[in-house]
Amino acid sequence: MPRVLFDDSLGLLVRTVRQTLGDDALGDGVVLRDATGRLTFIAPRAAASEEERAHVAKALSEALGPYARSDEPVLFLDESGASAFLADPTALPCEVEDGSCRLIDRRIVGAGWLDSPGEEASAPPRVVFASLKGGVGRTTALALAAADLARRNRNLLLVDLDLEAPGLGAFLLDDERLPEFGVLDFLVESGIGGVPEANIGDFVGVSALTTGGGGRVDVAPVLGRRSLANPENVLPKLARALIEDVAPDGKTVSVAEKMSTMIARLEARGGYDAVLIDARAGVSEVAAPALLGLGATVLLFGTAQRQTIDGYRVLFASLKQLAERDLRSGRDAEWRLALKAVYAKATLNDDLAARHRDELYELFANNLYDKEEGDTNLTEEIAFEIDDPDAPHWPIVIPFDPKFADFDPVRVPGQFTQVFYEQTFRPFLTALDAVIATSAAGARSKAQAL
Repeated sequence: MPRVLFDDSLGLLVRTVRQTLGDDALGDGVVLRDATGRLTFIAPRAAASEEERAHVAKALSEALGPYARSDEPVLFLDESGASAFLADPTALPCEVEDGSCRLIDRRIVGAGWLDSPGEEASAPPRVVFASLKGGVGRTTALALAAADLARRNRNLLLVDLDLEAPGLGAFLLDDERLPEFGVLDFLVESGIGGVPEANIGDFVGVSALTTGGGGRVDVAPVLGRRSLANPENVLPKLARALIEDVAPDGKTVSVAEKMSTMIARLEARGGYDAVLIDARAGVSEVAAPALLGLGATVLLFGTAQRQTIDGYRVLFASLKQLAERDLRSGRDAEWRLALKAVYAKATLNDDLAARHRDELYELFANNLYDKEEGDTNLTEEIAFEIDDPDAPHWPIVIPFDPKFADFDPVRVPGQFTQVFYEQTFRPFLTALDAVIATSAAGARSKAQAL
């Protein structure tokens, strides 16, 4: 018998359940995958007899091999805990081979990608700069956006959530402007003694972009002066910042909740026109809260390379499951409209640009757009034509410009002047203006409705 691997296991379970219990049981039941990857099927009815119970358990054990839970490859409705699993709202819809099932996926790492995306933030508008790969100019674009918005009298809060590879603070704060503490300290201290309201200002530095005639740019860097003075403590703090906290009442506080609470408290200092957030590259646990949990517009940076498309295919497959779970639960999954592609370091090759747009459309259409009219029970469907420039898949373009390879504006202040960035970044900055304006209008409309 061939060795069973992770990629085989769910399909083998689906096939075995259909053969032993039938299609109705598969559709109404649920699969539990534990933290090791082993599977249990929870049947939506009681076993007809002890013989049936033993027969199904044996069939699953033989089919799944090491991927069957040895103690309980199947639970029937009359067994302890089965009804709770069947009613679990976190179960994800999964298409497997020629069947479908609901899956409860227990994870130790990566659980943040199972959370339901948050509703759009009320105010101020939030924009997350995200990517799957580093080196695509994500943080550079955020810093230049801050410079341009401040020049036009916008007050901004910038938050660096790239905990493992921070860069925003170094782009925007010299040593004298660096705050005492950073985001890393906030996430650690909030789970120990808490962060008093009187000390919130100790986590924010005022960028030199703030001038008397322009807007205010406040920056919450990952590392403050205290961390840089004690670098041996950074990795120990990072290990603790990325774990759940337990509140005094015993409630578990997720990393996503900690980040969301932190940003809300920083926003409450008041007067911001927008919040720009630098997310961790990749699909690590710390990237999930920024993309899913902040109610923000998410700009997905990427180059026109296969690695970009392959990486986003992995991410979008998971987002598809979250959207389908929302739709089946009667929610509109409008968070899909908050995703927007950015074509970074673009060349002037028209054929390459067209291919990249087509590949982005395929990603969005196959995973996040409603496939055909009548696909949902909602008033408005999320569907776009391939050549619609206002669609989420149609990328905002940032041309490749070698002069930004050594971008270091704290040490080279002239890099923040309009003449330096205008030609390369104006189309992106104009598109960002529209994103912020649309988000602000949506927040006002939501507030009026309430």
